[in-house]
Amino acid sequence: MTKHEFLQAKEFIFRDIEREIQLAKADAAALQALAITPGGGNFLAALGLLCYTEFGGKLRFGVKRPDGSDVASANFNQFFDLLGPAYQAFRAQHKVYDLFRCGLAHEYYVKKSCTIAMLEATLDAGLRVDAAGHYWVVVESYCRDLKKAFDDLQVHLYGF
Repeated sequence: MTKHEFLQAKEFIFRDIEREIQLAKADAAALQALAITPGGGNFLAALGLLCYTEFGGKLRFGVKRPDGSDVASANFNQFFDLLGPAYQAFRAQHKVYDLFRCGLAHEYYVKKSCTIAMLEATLDAGLRVDAAGHYWVVVESYCRDLKKAFDDLQVHLYGF
């Protein structure tokens, strides 16, 4: 991937997700007056973020099978760990790729009891489980952490 292609992809990724976050923050009455349903696309944004994690891993690690095909789970897992220590610890105890990425992409739900929230209430990781065993995907938090990982990926790939 050329530097230009990477920068374009990165811009598309985060502009789209950040637009959904802004829609979730927008005044509901003002949106309704424009015939726009309030809120943001929480499911679509969560799915995108998880797929973008796999994409980042493919660019950073490029894990392949002997036949040359990508090992999507390995690429995802290695890049997911770069989102921060909380993500790394979470993945050590949960099958993140299977439960979340594959669940949303192939079964259209997380394979555990889960809420997909658009907005963060804390600065915690964007993917977590609470004390009651309920899973959470928080789009705003995950986006923040994925953006930092993509900024670091840009430096790794292109030196700036």
